[in-house]
Amino acid sequence: MKIDIKPNFNFRFKNVFKGKKNIYLVLGFLLLFLILLFNSTHLIATLQWFGEVGYTRTYLTRAFSVAGLTIPIFLVFYFVSIFYYKSIAKKYDQVSYPQKTPEQIKIRNRFVYIAIAVFFGIVSYGLAKDNWYLILQFINGVDFNAVDPVFGKDISFYVFRMPLYQFLVSMALSVVVLLILLTVIIYLIIAAKSSFNRMNFRNLRGILHVLKNGFIQFAGKALAMLISLYMLLLAVSYYLDSFLVMFNESGVVYGPGYTDVNVNVPILRIMAVISAVSALVVAYAVQKRKINLIGYSILLIFGLSLLRVVAYVGVEGLIVNPNQLERERPYILNNINMTRQAFGIQDVEIRQFEANQNITPQEVTENRNVVDSIKVNSYRHTLDFIKQAQVIRSYYDFNDVDVDRYMINGEKKQVFLAPREIDRSVISPATWQNIHLFYTHGYGVVLSDSSTVTSQGQPDFLMKDIPTTNLTDISVENPRIYFGEMVSDYIITGARTDEFDHPRGGENETYRYTGSVGIKLSFLNRVLYAIEEKEPKILISSLIDSNSKIIRKRNIVDRVRTIAPFLHYDEDPYIVLADNQVYWMMDGYTTTDRYPNARTYGGINYIRNSVKVTINAYTGEVNFYLADENDPIAITYNKIFGDLFKNLDEMPEVLRDHIKYPEDLFAIQTTVLEEYHVTDPGIFYNGEDIWQKSAVTSSNSQEKVQQDPYSLFTSFGDEDDLELVFTEYYTVKGKENMVAIVNVRMEKDHYGQLVEYKFPPQKTVSSPYLFRNKLNQDPEISKELSLLDSGGSKVEFGDMVITPIEDSLLYVVPVYLVAEGENSIPEVKRFVVSNDNQIVISDTFNNAIGKLFSMNLEEPSEGPEGPVDETLARKANDLFAEALTAQRAGNWAEYGRLMEELQKVLEEMLN
Repeated sequence: MKIDIKPNFNFRFKNVFKGKKNIYLVLGFLLLFLILLFNSTHLIATLQWFGEVGYTRTYLTRAFSVAGLTIPIFLVFYFVSIFYYKSIAKKYDQVSYPQKTPEQIKIRNRFVYIAIAVFFGIVSYGLAKDNWYLILQFINGVDFNAVDPVFGKDISFYVFRMPLYQFLVSMALSVVVLLILLTVIIYLIIAAKSSFNRMNFRNLRGILHVLKNGFIQFAGKALAMLISLYMLLLAVSYYLDSFLVMFNESGVVYGPGYTDVNVNVPILRIMAVISAVSALVVAYAVQKRKINLIGYSILLIFGLSLLRVVAYVGVEGLIVNPNQLERERPYILNNINMTRQAFGIQDVEIRQFEANQNITPQEVTENRNVVDSIKVNSYRHTLDFIKQAQVIRSYYDFNDVDVDRYMINGEKKQVFLAPREIDRSVISPATWQNIHLFYTHGYGVVLSDSSTVTSQGQPDFLMKDIPTTNLTDISVENPRIYFGEMVSDYIITGARTDEFDHPRGGENETYRYTGSVGIKLSFLNRVLYAIEEKEPKILISSLIDSNSKIIRKRNIVDRVRTIAPFLHYDEDPYIVLADNQVYWMMDGYTTTDRYPNARTYGGINYIRNSVKVTINAYTGEVNFYLADENDPIAITYNKIFGDLFKNLDEMPEVLRDHIKYPEDLFAIQTTVLEEYHVTDPGIFYNGEDIWQKSAVTSSNSQEKVQQDPYSLFTSFGDEDDLELVFTEYYTVKGKENMVAIVNVRMEKDHYGQLVEYKFPPQKTVSSPYLFRNKLNQDPEISKELSLLDSGGSKVEFGDMVITPIEDSLLYVVPVYLVAEGENSIPEVKRFVVSNDNQIVISDTFNNAIGKLFSMNLEEPSEGPEGPVDETLARKANDLFAEALTAQRAGNWAEYGRLMEELQKVLEEMLN
């Protein structure tokens, strides 16, 4: 029997689908649903997160603004394009050869409509997404109640209104130019196609004649409308350009100068009028086919543009340059005043300071509170020491050291704080469970007195170890840090496994999060976040149930910026201990580059620290507070986002006490002051009094570098308490002689007050770098430093402090000894102290002060009355020796336990 196994290639797929349309329809809808699901998870997760943190309105305001701006832009673009397309398509269909059938026209139109909709839909969304704020600030913008010095317009015109005008004109000009180009191209193609089908190609003159007549016939009215509209928009553009001279960066000074005001502005406005008239002339000329009129209009505008350049050069060369200072004097003064206003440096309090070199022992005694509060620890070395001595376990780390002031045991102190966070990068094994369910939070804050060191030259810790050893009266009931600077990943709390809390001895303490933050992981949410985080374990893990919560955006900077991305933020959030909890505080800035006549620094020419932000390190709660009620930009934001900012009075007082002046703002202001401390136009013009910030070195081998603002605990004579201030030291540009010190105060009524100590110009006052050179040249000090800088260790200088004492300056430099190699522990071994005349060095700060001023600052020791219990003394000595052994071995858990026992024994001895 013969079997035919020849394959049948006539198989028809439609037979498979026959009778099964409903099944495939369902499958199609299911596929569509999955596509929508995977593309909508981010939107849903974002809405859930904003709802969780309580800022849904902020997000929806932005979203609705983008949508609200997209729709009108799209409708204008779409209907103008459709209207224009229909006008040219109708003419084309009437004369095209061969003519198209109605069905062909219908298919072509449908394709064009869809293409236009898609194209302008994408363009409209892109424009709205990038410019949604323009229309909102235009509607909600408030007056600055200050005017520019040339046109007399309120500053709000440049900040809130000009950007929208420029955007609309630019967008309209782009569309008109695009339509003109398309018109020319399309009509050339139309005319050429219809003509080429019927002409002799050897007759070039005939071809050109047909093209010319066809082009005029088909495109005349359209081009008349478009070119007229372009000229009208050009008139508006020229008029707006006349205001842009306020941002002119060329010339002697930033902003308008003599030639701008007397040449540029008048010619630009004449060109605006000529362009508006030319719009009518062009429309008439095209309709009447009088091409010469169009040429005359274009030549006139071109001639005025050329005249503008020639007049500018001529006036500059013949009128301004021969007597430049007198011509430009009022405009230089305008620039000085507007720049100082824009950066908030117009009210600097100037105090003449003699900088004598004759501090007396009596003055030291009378200013003992200032002397005892001098910071003798440096930021970098303190952080290095903490990273070695207080990490405890490898998965902990410290990102930064913050400086602040606290009332501790009844005394106001300048202190360093460093929160202990989890470092995800060193978790081993780095399993999903370890990273997201187990190691969920950091623990505790290290706090040290910045003005004292131990007998070993180490930071004097007031809070340390795990569990926290607290020698202060500052209560921190919950030291856990779920939200911080080093975290980035989501975590899941309330799982069927406990979280790691902190080590105790050789074991681990566990914990379960009790805060209200987080989104409950119902089944649908597990599906949602498995897709959003691209992690299927969220869906399939047996450790997660309906009581579990996912906490996202734990990085405090990311968290705050997601809520309010329209603000700029200080680069250094700082930790605050208040109300038995751990908080973070951030500074928010409002900025613009549209402040008229003000010089630009770093892309901005206006900045205000108008917003203070607090973040609870345990709950993640974020609050925004309006700190500057006079800032028009912040007020405008508040109107747009429906009272996003709370009044500063609503911030708890325990947090308000720790508001600091932001370092980034002070750094910008002190940079501007390098030139703009000068208010006399003549001196400014000659550049004879330009300052620069003093640079420093941390070792003899290092090149000098610019330092961050210094912190200082000092008194200004008008308050009883000491104040924390940031300070900057200035020298004459290119020299090392110090000419001024600028401080910014940050206590209550004096918050934000800039105080400048100005030195007599005939005196030589040592800057930090010049003093460092003096220090190295002193024979006694150089000899002692050389002895220290040997045997596998190197000498590094700590932060220099230059503090006013009466009418003199006291210089203090801690000298660190750092072992070579990694993981070395820096320790203060010497103190250099000077009155800028005599320099001394000693092993303790008090000894150095006593040596310099021939006085004794050592306090009599207060020991227990009567004999000390010998047994307790031996026990204390043994515990101390064991603790040192544990420290050297890196067994920090044992070290902490022994120190706790030692503390109890010492307390027993004292009692």
